[in-house]
Amino acid sequence: MNSIAGTLAQVASDLRAVLSDDGVAGLSDGERAEVLRGFGEVSHLVDAGIVETVATADVEFGHRFGCRGMNELLQRALLTDGPSASKIVKAADLVHRDMNIVSGERLPARWPALREALLDGAVGIPGILAATNPIEYARTRVGTDERL
Repeated sequence: MNSIAGTLAQVASDLRAVLSDDGVAGLSDGERAEVLRGFGEVSHLVDAGIVETVATADVEFGHRFGCRGMNELLQRALLTDGPSASKIVKAADLVHRDMNIVSGERLPARWPALREALLDGAVGIPGILAATNPIEYARTRVGTDERL
């Protein structure tokens, strides 16, 4: 049985194999452009996986690993800096789906179309933040219907 962690380990191994020799150096311009497109797609999907993992975690998740919170856990787990971890947390907050306390169903995200675009790999964390920041800044003046 393949676990998510096992699948990700295989993907990492495959990427290491792609990068281990001089295969990229010997590509034609057309092939190089296609490889860049592929890496962009993988990058967006990695963003989606990280954001979805954070968005589905509870508020105590980071504390259970001895961290002050999610930001610190992300810094340690992803080997990233504080500002990058903050962007991940903010993106996760934007696409987080609350749980209905009566039925237990997941409710729609605050930005449902952007959540779908993220999970499809069409947009990454910078895209989510760029698309939402101006409207989030004016949050008190923009109603739900206008936002959606």
